Amino acid sequence: MTDLERDAAGALIVGFAGTTAPDNLRRAVADGLGAVILFTRNVTGPEQVLALTQSLRAERPDVIIGIDHEGGEFSHLGPANPFPLSSPRTLGDLDDVDLTRASARDAAATLASLEIDLMLAPSVDVNSNPANPIISTRSFGTTPELVARQGVAFIEGVHDAGIVPCVKHFPGHGDVATDSHLDLPRVDRSIEAVHAVELLPFKAAIAAGAEVIMSAHIVFSGYDDLPATLSHRILTGLLREELGFDGVITTDALEMGAITKNQSIEEATVASIRAGADLAMIAIGAADPQGLTKHIVDAVGNGSLPAERVADAARRVRALAASLAERKRQTTFDGAAIREVGDRVVAGQTFPALGGTPYVIDLTQGLHPAWHPYFSGLPEIFKRLAPGSDGVVLRDQHLLSEKEAALFEDHPTEDEQSEDALAKAAAAAKGRPLVIAVQDAGRTPWIREALEFLLQGRRDDVFVVCTGIPEDQALVPAGVPSATTSGRNVIVLEAVARALTRSA
Repeated sequence: MTDLERDAAGALIVGFAGTTAPDNLRRAVADGLGAVILFTRNVTGPEQVLALTQSLRAERPDVIIGIDHEGGEFSHLGPANPFPLSSPRTLGDLDDVDLTRASARDAAATLASLEIDLMLAPSVDVNSNPANPIISTRSFGTTPELVARQGVAFIEGVHDAGIVPCVKHFPGHGDVATDSHLDLPRVDRSIEAVHAVELLPFKAAIAAGAEVIMSAHIVFSGYDDLPATLSHRILTGLLREELGFDGVITTDALEMGAITKNQSIEEATVASIRAGADLAMIAIGAADPQGLTKHIVDAVGNGSLPAERVADAARRVRALAASLAERKRQTTFDGAAIREVGDRVVAGQTFPALGGTPYVIDLTQGLHPAWHPYFSGLPEIFKRLAPGSDGVVLRDQHLLSEKEAALFEDHPTEDEQSEDALAKAAAAAKGRPLVIAVQDAGRTPWIREALEFLLQGRRDDVFVVCTGIPEDQALVPAGVPSATTSGRNVIVLEAVARALTRSA
């Protein structure tokens, strides 16, 4: 294998299908592959994950292994995670940097115990647009100062556990109304405004020692007409030269619709590295590391990608891997942090005693590549704690094209919920206390309409739990009791269920 081939492999982070490493992935790791990313499809339990990571390290000890682990439903570690991380928005609402640091440390220790060393979190996007279809409770909040403060505490917690955080999505994914998994968002704001809002948390993260930053598939028209992931002006000019970041730049997944609507994954791989990325991420289960490596080598051969840019990318990735080998890992955790989050969410709000037999209607978002619920919904949680309860999950689902459906490979598709299903749920709830959960109702017309329908004629024996962004509480009619969890963490929701199902 030539130096160029090894460097080309070193500039890739790829996904794969299954719960054991396939032969082509093992060969790629042995040949210098930069990193591997795990998803829900690769996880069934802690022993299986540890065996998987150890099998990859048997091919090459310094391969970097990462996973999305942001908190709430935005984690791919569900089946192997005894103490799931709180939603970032919940932490931001509490705004206790010590609690955020402890939460991040426990989450990172969970990864360290499984020999995962790159935590694709935190998202330091400022969720300034409540209609944002993809960031939501993945953000710590709506102001740059709060997000910066919380982001730094989170980074410190991950460092305390001896692994590496990945700060995302640069230059910022908070002020969009388009999901980049499906199409290309655009932010038309001045450079001055971007510096004041989007970039402030990234500047704080760099000052706190962030080693990895992920690019966003978003056009920032003040800088370039290309998405940030493919923009030399943004990745090299802004992030490297202006902000002084000297760590590893990884792309978001290049198979996302924002990129592939305009070019192939292979073309985007070359373009992102040329723009300044050090790791081009191809996260699909069918990723072909050998074919992608060859495409990078061919691009160098035809003059469309400088060999020195590939060598520089691989050098940065190897330097990160070498630094990881020197770190002392913390692998113990007891769940104290997430239990404290749950207790404080309940203590800071008022929950009536509805007794042990409520009917729970969970109005929640459709399944999504970045949205991986590790429990079926709130009825499951209530029934576990109060066996006399019952309920239903009503989950919207997109009607997908064949290409878009491939993005949802970790989940079976579901039929869209019908008015009939809502009417049946309302009928089943008659004569019982009713708990209605809504998730990001402000950006979801069917959830708002369903909430209005379910509240008709009910005031004394109903409670609304806002499990998405807390701005949803403004949609609850006056006189209807409600609370917010600012995310869907199972331990936080268990604390809420215990409070609501107690006897009067």
